[in-house]
Formats: sequence, structure tokens, C-alpha cells
Amino acid sequence: MNKVKQTRVLVLDDDKFMLEFVSHLLRELGVNEVLVAEDGKAGLFVLSAQVAAVDLLICDIEMPGMDGIEFLRNIADQNYRGRIVLFSGVNPDLLKATERLATARGLNIIGTLAKPVTVGSLATILEQLSSPALKSIDSSRMRQIFDVEEIKQALIAGHIDLFYQPKVSVSSGHVTSVECLARWRHAEYGYVSPDSFIPVIEQCGLINELTRNVLTKAAQQLDVWLQQGLDLKVSVNVSMENLDRFNLPEVYEKAVRDCNVPIDRMILEITESKLGKDFAQTLDILTRIRLKGFGLAIDDFGTGYSSMETLKHMPFTELKVDRIFAHGAAADPATRAMLESSIKLGRVFGLNVVVEGIEIKADYELAAALGCDEIQGYFIAKPMPPDEFIKWLSEYEKINHKY
Repeated sequence: MNKVKQTRVLVLDDDKFMLEFVSHLLRELGVNEVLVAEDGKAGLFVLSAQVAAVDLLICDIEMPGMDGIEFLRNIADQNYRGRIVLFSGVNPDLLKATERLATARGLNIIGTLAKPVTVGSLATILEQLSSPALKSIDSSRMRQIFDVEEIKQALIAGHIDLFYQPKVSVSSGHVTSVECLARWRHAEYGYVSPDSFIPVIEQCGLINELTRNVLTKAAQQLDVWLQQGLDLKVSVNVSMENLDRFNLPEVYEKAVRDCNVPIDRMILEITESKLGKDFAQTLDILTRIRLKGFGLAIDDFGTGYSSMETLKHMPFTELKVDRIFAHGAAADPATRAMLESSIKLGRVFGLNVVVEGIEIKADYELAAALGCDEIQGYFIAKPMPPDEFIKWLSEYEKINHKY
């Protein structure tokens, strides 16, 4: 609970009783620094007056003067990087639309709270704060912070580390595979998320070098795990910028074979929203990648330009349903309908269906009931370094008695 006590929370609500009530519940749950504001303008003033960062905003949508949506727009423009919970008694569809709008503006929405708020719902939110967010770099400053030479040196020096997030089989409860996620171990900024440096790498023509680096490290780690008797597969994200050379299947095949890992243990994830480039070349490369034995996943399914056509023509083996169609699905009929449709579509095409972004038990149970094959998300575990993953897996086995 120490991490909760160190958290600074700002609550925005025009109802004075609600402010006092939520503040009291937060303190009961161990938060010792709670700030309050009665509307958006007051909230902006409180934020601007702080020397230390505010870690969590609990923001009402309906407020006089500057409402919650206007407040969120303002803090997005100011590059607020803390976590946010939307808090309101408005229609659930309106609350969901506000959540999507805030996410589109780059804000870190970790949940919603319906009124009247309960101590249990607040506790669930605070539990997420025990997994600190990666440092986020303002995208407008990327070019100034990360120059090409610095990135090259990071690659040469081996400062790109891999974290692993497990995927659990719905039918068995086993951890069947992990997705590896690149993190830059930066001397000044700590671990930097890929969203903050991958675009720069793509623009600088270094993406092929990075992907080979990540693929090799992932295969080496998988080799270690297989020798330890762990029955796992590993997924590696591949940028569309990689799919510019017809010899790519051979390059990837060699990288994996050099690590003595069966190729069918490796899955390459391609983001759907970027599949609309040179269709013939993309189809050629992806088909030959499949011929080599790699699994091939369509990532962030449902967010791209032509989902049905993509599944019809591309040789995918796995469909990953994007978190926007899973987060809060148990409580939101529209989100549930999209989740159910995506899972059914994947099964019709005979694909392994993975639902990602699952953060609460209710969404986990719903995704399982709707027939997906695997589930990934913070409800199961956060991305972890290899050693931490092994410790987590050992505890998971003991608790679940699945192995």
C-alpha cells in the first residue's frame, strides 16, 4: 500500500458533498494526499500550482462553467501524463464516448466510475496504480531529444531491452505464449516506451536493424526458456516499414534458426491499420513468411481500414482483438457487441483469437464466455523483464495449480 500512499490525487466535481465523500474514501484506502476542485477552471489552477506531479485525476464530466470534456482538452494540450478516471452519472454511452475522445487526444484513461461511487470501485482503480506507467516523452519533442546517432548507439550498446507480457489459454488456464515489447533503457529518462522512439527509428531508416535486434533477442530468450522446459511461443511486433524487401522472410528465418529455436514457436504481429500500402508486395512477403513456418498475427484488429478484406486475403494464423473492443465490455452493451462480433469473425476464419487489453475480471470472464482462445492484459500481468516474468510464472502456477 506504500505506493498508494505516495500517490497524489486530484478530484474534480461540482458537488461539494461528492468531493468530500470521494476524498474520504480515498483516504480510507490509504491515499494521504487528495486535492479537490469544483470545476474545470479550478482544476487547471490546482494543476498549475503544483510543484510535484499529480498522479491520478478523478474527473466529473458534468460541471458548470468549464465541463469535464473542456478540461480534458486543456490538459491534453498541456501534455498531462498522469492517469485519469472519468467519473459521472451521465448516460453510459456518453461516458464511453468521452473516454474514447480523451484516449484519442493521447490521455491515459485507466477507467470510469459510475455514481454513486463505492469503496470497492475506487479500490479497483487504485490497484492499477501499483504498476507505474512508463515514462512518456512528448512526441513534439522527440526529434530534439532523440537524434539518429543516439539511437544508433543505443542499438550498438544493447540498450533496447525486451519486456514480456503473458497470454493465457482460456481452455486450460496455462500461459501459452508471451508478447515481447521493446523498451529503451535510457540513461536520462529511464525505460522509454516504444511509442516514443519507434516513429523516429522508422523515419531514420533504422527499423530493419531494430526489428532484427528484437527478433534475435526474443529467439535467444525463448531458447533459454525451452531448455528450462517451458512450453511457450513468443510474439514479436513487426513494423510495416519492415515489409519493403522481398528477402525479408529469409532474413527472419536465419535470425531464428541461428538461435536454435523452432520457427513455429515465433509469431510475427502486424498492425492492421498499416496494411493498406503496396498490397501485392505485402501479400507476397507475408505469404512467404508463413511458408517459412512463422505464425502471423493481425494486431489491433478492428482499428484498420478494411478488416474483412484483410482477413480474406492475408495468410494470418492469429487475430488480436484491440483493447478498445474489450475494455469495459462487460458493462457496455455496444463494446460487448463489437467484442463478440470480432471473436466470431476470427473463429469463422479459423484463427487463434487473442483478446488484449483485459484489465478487470468481468471483462476476462466475458471474453472467455464469448469464445476467444487466449487473453492478454493487466488483469493477468503487466509486461515484465525475463527474470521477473519467471518469478511471476512460478507464483501463477502455485496459485492456479494448472501445471
